[in-house]
Amino acid sequence: MIVLKAVLASKDRDYISAWLDFVQGSSSGSSIRFTAFSQWEPFRDYMNEQGGREQPDLVIAEPEFLNHWMGNGGETSGIPWLMLSEGLDEVDEDKRLMKYQPLPALMDAVLNACRQPRRKKAHRPGQETLSIGVVSASGGSGKTAVALHMAKQLGLAGYAVLYLNLETLDSSMPFLEKGLSRNGQRIPDAETGLSRLLYDLKVGRKESGKQGQVQSSSKGVDGYVLRHEALKSDVFWPLSNRKELLQMSREDTKSLIRYLADCGQYDVLILDGDSGWDGRSEGIFDAADAFVWLVEDDISSMYRWGQWMQHMERTRPDLHESVLDRARFVVNKYRESVINALPRPDLHLDAVLPYIPSWKQLSQEEVMLSSPIFQREVKRLCAMMIQDGEEELKQTGRIQKNDVWSL
Repeated sequence: MIVLKAVLASKDRDYISAWLDFVQGSSSGSSIRFTAFSQWEPFRDYMNEQGGREQPDLVIAEPEFLNHWMGNGGETSGIPWLMLSEGLDEVDEDKRLMKYQPLPALMDAVLNACRQPRRKKAHRPGQETLSIGVVSASGGSGKTAVALHMAKQLGLAGYAVLYLNLETLDSSMPFLEKGLSRNGQRIPDAETGLSRLLYDLKVGRKESGKQGQVQSSSKGVDGYVLRHEALKSDVFWPLSNRKELLQMSREDTKSLIRYLADCGQYDVLILDGDSGWDGRSEGIFDAADAFVWLVEDDISSMYRWGQWMQHMERTRPDLHESVLDRARFVVNKYRESVINALPRPDLHLDAVLPYIPSWKQLSQEEVMLSSPIFQREVKRLCAMMIQDGEEELKQTGRIQKNDVWSL
């Protein structure tokens, strides 16, 4: 789901409250987020700070606010606007929004006037395997926790899911180990499954002479993977030899993902990658159909996010544009509000996942996969990725801080 951002400015605090109450209770409330002001100075300061964050999709303001803003650079900002009018103001008809009219009509006018951002590719279930990369520019952002929860929720929803961890140091083992054995017995073949598949893919490419095609594709993946009942997904036993991962090239990674997608056994692949820039990361960026890009609400995480995108734009501009099309940017460990500015104007946030304090004291591995609050929000995120938002994220509650309201 794409959430539009609008700014509302009116001296009438009761008018603002009535507007926000309506939005919060309406069906359109999940598609647009308002920040409201009743005084000029906070409104001016907020609009002057837009260089460091994503710009609003619309400004709706009474003449006193709008004229001051337009005279101070707003006219050249490129941000669409509407004047809240009582019918006496000299303004073009298409820029006039009559202040006192039914709230549903006001909301329709606002949605029509908003700048519509680029929409993401939608996956239609049942057509093909969808590969989702869970990525981040920062280590410790919770990629593995989110990836495991996504695999579990999609498995519970009836999808055939494969979870693939390509981290140099696999952090999933503590959470998966109990489900990676049968009746307490070791399974030597399964423990070498990913290693054998990588070898078979390389041999197949050499024999075929064509990148990414494997002669043994009819073999599928049954001999390489394990079923993990707690995760409701298939998994690979984590590689014990780090060199095999360190030596994986971009083409090796793309070949692996293509093989898993083409084998026809899965609806969804969940790809858990590193936060570094290496062959595996580039392979995931090239091959995945969609991304959950995690960021934390702190200065260093925001900075690294911006630096990663800048490097991608400079070195591979075609990939940069493609990633923007395929990515959902998600704040993990969210605590009531996002306080740090986004690093670039072309970046945005699509969703948030809550901070779970109890995870700091984990003593039982399976507890991490059983948080009801986190499961609920990940389920909504999965719906956004798989069904293009049939179940949409919806922020609830209204925050008032000094003179600033937001939904």
